Amino acid sequence: MKYGLYFLMLMLILSMAGCSATAPSKYYVLSPIKDTATASFPDADKIWVIGVGPIKFPKYLNRSQLIRLTGDNEVAVEEFNRWAEPFDENFTRVLRANLTMLLASSYAIDYPWKRAMNVQYQVTLDIHQFEADPGGNVNMTAHWAIFNLKKGKKLEVARKFSYSQKIDGIDYVKIVAEQSRALEMLSRDIATEMQKLLN
Repeated sequence: MKYGLYFLMLMLILSMAGCSATAPSKYYVLSPIKDTATASFPDADKIWVIGVGPIKFPKYLNRSQLIRLTGDNEVAVEEFNRWAEPFDENFTRVLRANLTMLLASSYAIDYPWKRAMNVQYQVTLDIHQFEADPGGNVNMTAHWAIFNLKKGKKLEVARKFSYSQKIDGIDYVKIVAEQSRALEMLSRDIATEMQKLLN
């Protein structure tokens, strides 16, 4: 009887210990475009310097946890699914890498930059949406513009961007991969218009 009681108490303690253990956090990063082509570099004096930023984000997105919409007016903050670096820095770094890769004669740098960098064009962005919705769609909406700094910050291009792609289930590996794809498509739109100006 006494040993049976000890056994039950031991099982209860082990059960409570198991319940108190928390799942380990998972960390994610947006990834740049995979460049499979052979790189060719122009002469240093023929490289256009492109400034990227400022980039505005909704404050609810700019946090360490990933965000998912669960209703028209409700969001889920994923405590165990997190960005591996500050979200705004990750987004900007990948956008810069994409533009530098897509525009062979350019090099993209972060805002703010020093005057000595001799930036010719500036890309500004206002990100409105960048998350998964209750229907399983990964969405991105934004406004972006290109300014010519050599012509008194003349507005050269202003565009809207919209992307939506449905994925199966709530899988954050797939969600972040699709967000990287959305950022790739945004980068390609910007690069297309930028190339026209560089030409």
